[in-house]
Amino acid sequence: MNCQELRACLGAHLDGELELSLSLAADEHLAFCMACQWAYARERELRTLLRTRVPREGAPAALRERIQGALRRAEGAERRGAARRWAYWAVPAAALVVLALGLGVWQRSAPPPVVAELVAKHVMYSRLDAPAEIVSASQETVAGWFKGRVRFDVAVPDFSPSGIRLVGGRLAELSDRQVAYLLYEKGRNLISLFAFPSQGLALTSGGWARVGDGRFYVAKVNGAEVVVWNQGPLAYALVSSLDREALLECADTVWRLVGSRPLPGA
Repeated sequence: MNCQELRACLGAHLDGELELSLSLAADEHLAFCMACQWAYARERELRTLLRTRVPREGAPAALRERIQGALRRAEGAERRGAARRWAYWAVPAAALVVLALGLGVWQRSAPPPVVAELVAKHVMYSRLDAPAEIVSASQETVAGWFKGRVRFDVAVPDFSPSGIRLVGGRLAELSDRQVAYLLYEKGRNLISLFAFPSQGLALTSGGWARVGDGRFYVAKVNGAEVVVWNQGPLAYALVSSLDREALLECADTVWRLVGSRPLPGA
């Protein structure tokens, strides 16, 4: 791991959210790099200061209860699915050997390709020094920048009540889809919000969580939490190393914002 890679994942390392292999690589780099040791110490001191001096407002109790309930239902659905899969494959040992030789050992299904691609883009942009094409904390400025650049209206939500600030936006592509990509930060953690045409998007595996009126596909890929959903003609996706509850809270904010906007031509 080099200095740039270490700085890109410093926040996640401090929060204990890195995969074991990356965490070990970060510790190995910090053992000999004085510059990164200073950066690590400054970031840790800043987090301690924010934790002790800056008041933190929690999510409304009702919203937190809905999100926690949605997570419990999603986890229950995953457990029931695992139980059904186990029952299906619970054959006698001799037959299992034959199946393994003929068909290969069953493995847990991978997330849809679009989810893996979203995570890959999130990781790629998190490693850039300047990932945004339009840098602004103004929702109106960022939304206006996308006009004429994409063929759909871009809703720019406000996550500041959760301590998440808008960084800016850029154009991106997802397979053959045009994507509006919004960048947010919480501490040193990047939160990626993707908006793109939903036509043909299929999400058939994994768990689903319901928060308020929204239904969201949730998954964890390579240490990153992913929340994806369809809403009208567009699909939205949130990717971050933040915990799933925090991302579902953000997804609920987007759902309510998009739902309150008039349809084109209305």
